[in-house]
Amino acid sequence: MPISHHFLIVSLLSCISTACIFGRAGTAHKIASVPEKPRLIVLLIVDQMRADFLDRFSNAFKKNSSSSNPEGLQYFYERGAAFTNARTASAPTVTAAGHATVCSGATASKHGIIANSYFDRSKRELQETAVDTATRLIRTPGLLPKDPLSQVDRSGSSDSRLLTSNLADSLHLWSGGQSKTVSISVKDRGSVYCGGKNSAGVYWYDYQSGSMVTSSRYAQILPEWVNQFNKEKAPNFNFVWKPNFSRDVFKSLLGDPVYKRALDVRSALTQKFGQGFPYEYSSAEVGALGARKFFEYTPFASDYLVDFALEAQQKERLGCAQKRNDGECSSPQFADLLTLSFSTPDLVGHGFGPESLEHFDIYLNLNKSVERLRKELESRLGTGSILFIQTSDHGVQTLPEVARSQKGKPAGRLATRDLKERFEATLSQKFGAGRWVNEVVNAQVYFNDDTLKSFSVTPDAAVSALKSEVRNIEGVRDILSASDVTKGGTPEIELYKRGQNPARSGDAFLLVTEGWLFEEGVAGNHGTSHDEDTRIPVIFSGWRIQSQRIDAAVRADDVAPTILSLVGAGKPTFMTGNSLETFMSGPGRNPSETPK
Repeated sequence: MPISHHFLIVSLLSCISTACIFGRAGTAHKIASVPEKPRLIVLLIVDQMRADFLDRFSNAFKKNSSSSNPEGLQYFYERGAAFTNARTASAPTVTAAGHATVCSGATASKHGIIANSYFDRSKRELQETAVDTATRLIRTPGLLPKDPLSQVDRSGSSDSRLLTSNLADSLHLWSGGQSKTVSISVKDRGSVYCGGKNSAGVYWYDYQSGSMVTSSRYAQILPEWVNQFNKEKAPNFNFVWKPNFSRDVFKSLLGDPVYKRALDVRSALTQKFGQGFPYEYSSAEVGALGARKFFEYTPFASDYLVDFALEAQQKERLGCAQKRNDGECSSPQFADLLTLSFSTPDLVGHGFGPESLEHFDIYLNLNKSVERLRKELESRLGTGSILFIQTSDHGVQTLPEVARSQKGKPAGRLATRDLKERFEATLSQKFGAGRWVNEVVNAQVYFNDDTLKSFSVTPDAAVSALKSEVRNIEGVRDILSASDVTKGGTPEIELYKRGQNPARSGDAFLLVTEGWLFEEGVAGNHGTSHDEDTRIPVIFSGWRIQSQRIDAAVRADDVAPTILSLVGAGKPTFMTGNSLETFMSGPGRNPSETPK
């Protein structure tokens, strides 16, 4: 039985004359009104959020709470339908691919956004998937500082490389154009793949101007409310980031002794930001551009994003039938969509590592930011009228330094430049001197087609020649040809197959040993097919959703079809995921119980 019908019967029997919604253990909470359909869908994507973080930070969330009730991320986890065995749909596990999958409901093999960047064979250069040189940035006039670095010209961004439609497009088509979408993020790639072709707004943070921007793909000028926001609520770039707790308190809140010890680990890469709290930044001391850039790494960036999201809801009348500002905000026939991608946890995870004090503190502040968003939206539109979805684009690996010293496991870092040089040398020795490798990126090797042709070597033959060399490299288990991946096989290879697009993917795929990550000048990283990179939260909460833990194996591409199913829309043919609605139609239960 569909969740809406099941819940309607239960609610009528238990509440009779009062509108109710189920909370913990199926307990009914009285609310003013529960609409037949949600007024607003809020899709929250926390960049680089591994699924176990919700349990790891649970005690800290509670201690940092202003009440005895769960807040923010923990509120959704405890009061919603949480899928505890959710994973990314494909590999490589990176931001652009993850966002495109969540918001399209399709795997990367179909939507084409295989990674943040790929080697463009026609242009013979690395290409960022979100950057669109045919567009320009649309900024608020007068905010761009005069310093030379701020004046460097940059192209705009768009979803032009997305090969499918997405959730926003599907809602727009289903509603006959009545459903509106606004997509917001700190990163461009956290926003452009979720907005759709008819979006009311696609916005991201531009560190050069210190403001929210869009590109000419979506608008020729910014709406006046965005200009006003940028002028009045521009971030204060003279800031001090202080932790919520002392180091000893942080440690006491972690049950796992490994993570208690790991908080003391500071690698050379983590120290480039300074020696620890407090972090004091001012435009005068670090330069205007430096302060505006580091702002993205601070808890203030997530608060700023929430401010903008609340302004967007009000000014764009999201969740309101009457879209004009002079009309009453009554319940619309078709739900609007607000997508909000929090990029700061990813930036801090890269910069400091997922076991750092900084990472811990970012999540405590993010939890507060999300709670403020939830409370304010519910006060405006009504408790129970909003469908919230919380998920992530990918996880993150334990720092190799932590894995070795605290867990006693073999781990390390791989440099793509070293791999490229070794592969060049091996192929030159085997077939003849030449430039054999164009690029090694996303654990994929792109061969030089001209060199292959000149020596009459096929990509499969080149891969065969590299196999013995690869097995001598600590941290790399094997190398597969593109044709090997296309055939599929093991669960790991299937992940890469779902992430493979022949026109954009490499000629060979490197299988990295668990515990190893690619250096790329960062402390923490992700991108592999291993558990830490693929485990993500998938949680539905709010409107008519019962509190429960569900251990069914689900994927990121199931999120969009589920949203469509819940609001009564059909699944488009381009979506590879499946609706999870039937899993949520069972009785609610206490989230503290262990799933079967």
